[in-house]
Amino acid sequence: MWISRIAVVLTLGAAFAFGGADRAEARKFDIKSERFATYFGGGFGVSNLSDHAFGQAAGTGVLTDQIVRSNFSGEFGIIMTADPATLRIAGEYLMARSLTGAKAYAGTTEYYEFDSKVSAFVPMAMVESTVWKALESRAVLGGGIGYAMVSLDQIYRMTADGTAALGVGSYTEKATAQVLAWRAYFSFETLFVDTTTFNLELGYRNLKVGALQSSKDTAALSGSQTTGSDLRNGDGSNRAFDFGGGYLNVYFRFYL
Repeated sequence: MWISRIAVVLTLGAAFAFGGADRAEARKFDIKSERFATYFGGGFGVSNLSDHAFGQAAGTGVLTDQIVRSNFSGEFGIIMTADPATLRIAGEYLMARSLTGAKAYAGTTEYYEFDSKVSAFVPMAMVESTVWKALESRAVLGGGIGYAMVSLDQIYRMTADGTAALGVGSYTEKATAQVLAWRAYFSFETLFVDTTTFNLELGYRNLKVGALQSSKDTAALSGSQTTGSDLRNGDGSNRAFDFGGGYLNVYFRFYL
């Protein structure tokens, strides 16, 4: 009796194991037939921001010892594929390299020290067109457009010389802007493991801010700022900058 029970258990176990193996092998990854994926990733890029968020706040004759040269990003989204194109819906968080303890001088005299942070959240829709594909890999050209919600946060710590020359004490500057953004890119995707792919994207991001609106009332280097008013430079022009630049991103896509 017990021998027959063991035989039944072994038979059922073998059937389950081989059946499971068959089911596990039933889906052979073929990038041409995959239709839906979620993804996440991020990367690094060259920034066009330079000193435009703060460099002209005090007017001519005041120079800063640091500028912004790079952007960093994180992104998540979904992919919906159908020949001959792929629709990609994404949310990207973009941040310029933050400056902490940067200094501004007139000649050799330090006027103030400041921290600067510029960031944006960018929902975006993109379309990709396949230019080459194999069983487990493909290359695409893509482009998209989105709506960027930009934030500027800066803290100015004035020296005695700076306050005497510029007539303002230490203060915090906060502002926002909403602008259109676009990007164009070349991307290569290949199988990483199971139904997960590795994606390398090289592209250019365009995000130009023509004006920012103050989020608080404060007495600034460029004059009085009130909530909702445009941030100005020392010469009275709008505070404006280009948050774009070339970039290299890495993503992982999880096909369902």
